[in-house]
Amino acid sequence: MKNFLPLILIIFIYKGCAPSPSRLATSDPALLVTQADSLLAARPDDVDLRSSIIKARLNLAEANNDMNQYKAVLKMDPRNGTANYHIHMATGKVHYKKGHKNGQWDAIQSFAKAAAAIDSLGAPHYWLGQAYEKKDEMDFELPLEAYDKALTLYLSDGLRPKVVSARAALLKRKKTYEDFWK
Repeated sequence: MKNFLPLILIIFIYKGCAPSPSRLATSDPALLVTQADSLLAARPDDVDLRSSIIKARLNLAEANNDMNQYKAVLKMDPRNGTANYHIHMATGKVHYKKGHKNGQWDAIQSFAKAAAAIDSLGAPHYWLGQAYEKKDEMDFELPLEAYDKALTLYLSDGLRPKVVSARAALLKRKKTYEDFWK
């Protein structure tokens, strides 16, 4: 019976007896992703099916924080902004955790790519500021610019106070440094 499941699913979709792929992308994304290869083999030129599979993979990736699903999306749609954003953010955070300057440069590059992938989100700019500070604690302008940019964009309720706090701490440190050298 398991061997016939893809065939049965294809027949149901063709005949309209089963939920559409776009509905499955939301209601049961795992089922759609499991059967994606069979469905695409049967309907290789179906743009709606392809879009539904991408949507299902994105839903699974978001629900499980699964980078493999984001990578699978990029195989189907290399320019997908959401998948690129999440992959670059995850890569940037890995580099950020490194203590050396080269790791921070790599983090900065990843966060900049994430910011370019979805330019309405402030999170990459917050992380850019963090990486700039970690790279060079005497650099005040680049992190301040990044924090200011983050505050002009969408930030989650949990991240906004962190940005405000990081910006205030940076300004305090900058003032202390300037007062010392007067």
